[in-house]
Amino acid sequence: MGIVELDGAIGNAERALLDSSTLIAYHSPPERAHLLAKHLLDRIEDDRDRLRGYYSALSASELLVRPTRTSEPAFTYMHTFLLTFPNLTLLPVDLPVAMQAAALRATTNIRLPDALIIASGLLSGCEAIVSNDARWKGRFEPLFSRFRWIYLSDYL
Repeated sequence: MGIVELDGAIGNAERALLDSSTLIAYHSPPERAHLLAKHLLDRIEDDRDRLRGYYSALSASELLVRPTRTSEPAFTYMHTFLLTFPNLTLLPVDLPVAMQAAALRATTNIRLPDALIIASGLLSGCEAIVSNDARWKGRFEPLFSRFRWIYLSDYL
């Protein structure tokens, strides 16, 4: 497995929701999935590629915790990444997302943070969700068959 298989799984999807674990893998070279996450974000950054990336405001918060604790330069780096990375769009947690997340939580009993991220993807028209979280694989894929569920660890 590898990059070719990852690209095959993404297929012709043009809108991919990147969960927190994917963005963390991109920023963490020691992580096993780093090179796959880097390839994915390289594709998103490339204006010639139709693939665009989206992430929830909740994921932005998760990415900012460690830099906020450690240093101003680390915070500035992550903040700049989140604001300026080409073709990567922040999805707000507004009332429609909150309502969708509440419905997901009420009907499936998934954790609210996960429901907020998935609701963001649903309402923004994402075709794929890319994750590096093994917990998501068994739990969410059967509940949300509308998405192509892509787990980076499957392509290592």
